[in-house]
Amino acid sequence: MQATKKRSWLIIPAILVGVILFGLLVKNKSAPEIVELAESTYAVRVIEVPRLTVTPSFQGHGTVSPSKVWNGVAQVSGKIIEKNANLKNGAMITAGTVLLKIDPRDYQLAIIQAKTSIQATKAQLADISVREKNSRSSLSIEESALKISQAEIERKRKLLSEGSVTASDFEREQRSLLAQQQSVQNLKNALNLYPTDKQRLNAELQRLESQLEIALLNLERTSLIMPFNGRVVESKTEIQQFARQGDVLVTVDGIDKAEIEVQVPLGRMAAMLQGLPKIDFQQVSEENIGKLLSLKAAVLLKRDGLDVRWPAEVARVSEGMDPRTRTVGVIVEVPNPYLNTQPGIRPPLSKGLFVEVILLGKSRPDKLVIPSNAIHENKVYLINEKNRLVFREVKFGHTNSHYAVVDNGLTAGEKIIVSHLLPAIDGMALIPEMDQRTLEALKQAANPDISGISL
Repeated sequence: MQATKKRSWLIIPAILVGVILFGLLVKNKSAPEIVELAESTYAVRVIEVPRLTVTPSFQGHGTVSPSKVWNGVAQVSGKIIEKNANLKNGAMITAGTVLLKIDPRDYQLAIIQAKTSIQATKAQLADISVREKNSRSSLSIEESALKISQAEIERKRKLLSEGSVTASDFEREQRSLLAQQQSVQNLKNALNLYPTDKQRLNAELQRLESQLEIALLNLERTSLIMPFNGRVVESKTEIQQFARQGDVLVTVDGIDKAEIEVQVPLGRMAAMLQGLPKIDFQQVSEENIGKLLSLKAAVLLKRDGLDVRWPAEVARVSEGMDPRTRTVGVIVEVPNPYLNTQPGIRPPLSKGLFVEVILLGKSRPDKLVIPSNAIHENKVYLINEKNRLVFREVKFGHTNSHYAVVDNGLTAGEKIIVSHLLPAIDGMALIPEMDQRTLEALKQAANPDISGISL
């Protein structure tokens, strides 16, 4: 018990020391430091809203096909006796080249037969003309003799009344007159038939001349001739093979022009055609459709390290809209697709290539334009003169994935934020940095230039 009391007295000095130390610390403590919190600022990229010339455009893709495809069909039947040595798949052949020859002997004989028949018919016509002439001469003689007989019968009728001739003599004279009249009538009947005979022979002559023309045409058709510059797709015959009329002997693709059909969304097509005057499509021809629609075009091949461009023309617009995709087909043509070909650098624009097509509409000057990615649910982020964020609601006209045309809500020169900003708080402090690269890209997107693309 005494030991326990002794240990309790030993704790008291330790407690006193602690109290003294705590008092010293409280007395000598320093006042807490007050730290002012600085406002957060964010760096953003900005551009000044520009006024630009806007050219509505569309970029799509399509597959190259030849503008002409020719199936060389046998127009006559016969055995193939000649074949051009270059008539092989993939070969280039110029217009006017003879590709195949069919045995012409049957058609040459038909020409000889037709000519012979024509000569015989002409001889018959000549014979009729001679006989007609002779008959007219005989008729003139017989008519003179008839007049004499008529005068003689009148004389004998008078003599009969005077009793100078017998009745039998008068009857004989009457019979002679009737015979003469019959002779004249026969000649007249023969002359009336000559025009009909001539008409029949002339019709026969026309028929024979038509046969001759057909025979000459068939002889010409024994040669299959290349109608335009082209590339052989398939040759389907050989020498000594019999070709039947209507058989396809060769298939050729034209190389003077290539065409690509690209499907354009209806809204994009409307944007490119906006502002054009009324057009009577009944009077539109393929030669002027592109000019009437104020559409320009170019074709690009960008793949496997290649960057090749060709100028193009809008040739046609498809007959209707695709109800499934809500697109309209625009067909562009590239002249001389095989011109200036350079292996490994500039390939020909050959059939089957998958290429990009650029279409440009009518240019519209002096438009306020901003990048599409600067739009946030019909609002844009601006930076004011105090470098603080301002929200602005804007109305837009024509828009696409690259730019938007401002109808109302912005003025030229205002600074618009083009970089990603999160969080975006109205009035927050910003550090702006001019983004020249985005501005240049915007200018190029708003007004693409294809004038420098050439073959």
